[in-house]
Amino acid sequence: MDFLARMDTLYIKLGVMIVFAIGYFIVARQNNLKWTLQYHLYSYGIMMLLLAISIPHVFPGYPNDISDLENKKRLLYHLQRNSEALHQTTEAIREMVLITFLLLFSLISKIIKHFKIDKSIV
Repeated sequence: MDFLARMDTLYIKLGVMIVFAIGYFIVARQNNLKWTLQYHLYSYGIMMLLLAISIPHVFPGYPNDISDLENKKRLLYHLQRNSEALHQTTEAIREMVLITFLLLFSLISKIIKHFKIDKSIV
């Protein structure tokens, strides 16, 4: 499970691009609202899973006793690691919010488009 915590963000973004490519070439060409909605929800779940894996532990290696805090080098080391972890967590949450916004926009536009097509047929 340790290899998942060290996964590079390049691989995560590559996985997201593969999900979009599969959806575009297979599902989006079929004019079926049910399949399109299912694809969007499954791809959203996969993207959230990939981004959740990239979130590190917020306080890795936190000092065990007060003597670790008295040494300035150890204190600086812990503060730097915590700062890096918080930065990575913030970036992952920003990407999650962006993907959620794009998913909702896409779903709403697909539903509106589908109902406009159904209305024009009748």
